Amino acid sequence: MSEFETEHQYSPDPNFLERWAAHYLRQQNPRVEYPLRERRAEEIDALRRMSRQAIIWAAIAGILSGGIIGGIELFVRQGLLDGMEGMSLREQLPYWAGYLAAAGVVSAIEILFLYWNALRGVAQISDLAGIPLQKSRHAVLIVRGLSRVALELPSPRHSIYGIDPYAQMSRWKLTARSVLYRMKVGVSSFILRILLRRILGRMTLRGLIPLFTGPLYAAWNAFITWRIMHHARENALGPFAIEDLIDRLAAERDALGAPARDVILQGMGELIMCNQDAHPNHVYLLSRLMDTFEITDQTIDVDWPQSLRALETLETNPQRLVVITLTVATVLAGKVRGNRKAFLEELYASCGQPLRLAAVHQLRDKLMHGQRIADEVCMSAPG
Repeated sequence: MSEFETEHQYSPDPNFLERWAAHYLRQQNPRVEYPLRERRAEEIDALRRMSRQAIIWAAIAGILSGGIIGGIELFVRQGLLDGMEGMSLREQLPYWAGYLAAAGVVSAIEILFLYWNALRGVAQISDLAGIPLQKSRHAVLIVRGLSRVALELPSPRHSIYGIDPYAQMSRWKLTARSVLYRMKVGVSSFILRILLRRILGRMTLRGLIPLFTGPLYAAWNAFITWRIMHHARENALGPFAIEDLIDRLAAERDALGAPARDVILQGMGELIMCNQDAHPNHVYLLSRLMDTFEITDQTIDVDWPQSLRALETLETNPQRLVVITLTVATVLAGKVRGNRKAFLEELYASCGQPLRLAAVHQLRDKLMHGQRIADEVCMSAPG
């Protein structure tokens, strides 16, 4: 598969911001080789520090913008309009226009800083995680995923190797998710401060608005940035676990057998639909599996119930490798709960084994610390 074809599977039509973010990330991280070792403790500590720094700067930006906007309101209301007592709505219009204009300018500056802060943080996380962003068609998937995380963009709404990630999502939920994603960092922050101003503006503590809004804006910015840094770390550390898994599958390719390979691909398709999102780690893993298994047909027609029946008939070693692969795939996309948990429960039940959730949670922790997990899955896999 060519680089264009690999890229097309995840983000066939990136917008200007996505292309610019990808270019920036490549400039900041010139690495061309995949990580071949586990992350050291000091490297994980550096990742934590980097995330904390980005979160702190986002909070500071919230405090400053909240204080400035609140201060402008106090100055106009009390200093220029003498509290607006007895003023009609028409007489208040210039005040509202001036306030919204000032709030818009301050918010725009803050939004630009938040995006820069997030993108810079993601770039440093990718460098500390040791992943390559250059000269590899699979690296294209990594850098596109990180770009979308930094910009708070949803995963593209199109099929991945013929798999519709949203096939199991109701229409209303899909619409709601689309709307909420559009209210990302900047829009949601601006709307929050306008609503807070209206709520606090009716309180007797009106003169203390800056004291209320500054910390609230800071908390909101910190939460959004924490979420970005968390997803960036997940996407940056995922490729190491994937490459380690691929090395094992390649070494045992003959022992795995065609039926087991087919179950793995079917399971990946079902997992992507259960996750209701085209997670970059899943797209990356699926692309690597396609290459490793030398699959020429790039479309997967998912029939998971039939695949589960096939899984039951596999011999112990191929069955074990299927469970290892799909367990690793599950923890790549977040904590194991909800649909992901149900997927694993069904997988293990088909092998006559209970799901040891505590062991799976430990795998997730190892993943987020840049440790090998392909062998660890055997502890909870059937055998």
